[in-house]
Amino acid sequence: MVETLLTNREILFTDNGLAMVHEALDDLHNAASEGEIELVTTLDNRELVNWLRELVFTAQETIVEIEKRSAYRQEPYLRLVK
Repeated sequence: MVETLLTNREILFTDNGLAMVHEALDDLHNAASEGEIELVTTLDNRELVNWLRELVFTAQETIVEIEKRSAYRQEPYLRLVK
């Protein structure tokens, strides 16, 4: 039997892979909304929030880089900063 190893890029950066990431974050959101966050993570709230902020920052920067380097342009949007 031949075992095929997939890299993270082969797994995550497809429609299915990104859908899995979205589903995981949606499950996390549902748990937080229901006050049951401790059922889905062992991280304390501070660690979890820091990870989520890092993920959001990285996603936003990725969008900026993609839009800078491609013909794809989205309408400008309002970014609220607190």
